[in-house]
Amino acid sequence: MDVGRPRTLKRWTVYVSIDERDGHTRAKARLYCSDNESVGFGAARCNPADRDISDIGDELAVARALRDLADQLLVATSHHIAASSHQPVTSLH
Repeated sequence: MDVGRPRTLKRWTVYVSIDERDGHTRAKARLYCSDNESVGFGAARCNPADRDISDIGDELAVARALRDLADQLLVATSHHIAASSHQPVTSLH
């Protein structure tokens, strides 16, 4: 622990919206942090041979939207590291 350093509390908020229509589910994950906004998208569709269980489509579409958002954050972080270090970033995973 750094004694004497002030603690900084930051809040990032993610809003997820889900739209279901005709066996297709689309999700949007919107991240708000500081003055920035990023949006991830995900989709899922029900196989016509399967029962339509909306929770499954919701979960899959939201997971894909959040993964898209996470991938965008990794790319942005990689660019920020490279810009500040003047070195290429080979991996963040």
